[in-house]
Amino acid sequence: MYTKIEEAIHFMVKANKGQKRKNENIDKSFHSMIIYTMLRDENVTEDVLVAALLHDVINDTEYGYEEIEERFGTLVADMVSDLSEDLSITKWLERKKDYVKRMRTNYDVNVINIMLADKLHNLLSHYNNFKIMGDKIWKNTGGSKDENRWFYRELYSIAKNRNAYPKLLDRYKTMIKIYFGDIDE
Repeated sequence: MYTKIEEAIHFMVKANKGQKRKNENIDKSFHSMIIYTMLRDENVTEDVLVAALLHDVINDTEYGYEEIEERFGTLVADMVSDLSEDLSITKWLERKKDYVKRMRTNYDVNVINIMLADKLHNLLSHYNNFKIMGDKIWKNTGGSKDENRWFYRELYSIAKNRNAYPKLLDRYKTMIKIYFGDIDE
């Protein structure tokens, strides 16, 4: 019988089968495993690690809240739901504004830390792709460089105000400085 973590990995890999990361020829599951690793190093609960593994499932796969709740419980399903964007909002900037607004009013530090790890890995990947593609990368992101700068800085501010894990917060801040320039504090 699988442990809860092993079951989550199996479910996440199955759910993401055939999907690749944007601008990379890497399985989408790799991203979730990186988020899991970042948070595992922070000594979080099993449910937080499961939610980290499944954080993109609602947005990126055919599986929804109900399947996650049935397999992993309400706490995990609620965290994954909180981390999901409202895909009914079709314009990139409006969807990101909604996400920022929801994160700003979310006081679950576990959700904030998963969000921080998720966005940190997105920044790391995006920056590595930027070094290869240059400004062409902005055509593939949905938002302009300025809009992305705004989005990542807003999430930094939220995470900082929620006392997110210092190690992740420092790495995130460093990536914003490297990629977008100075950060307002």
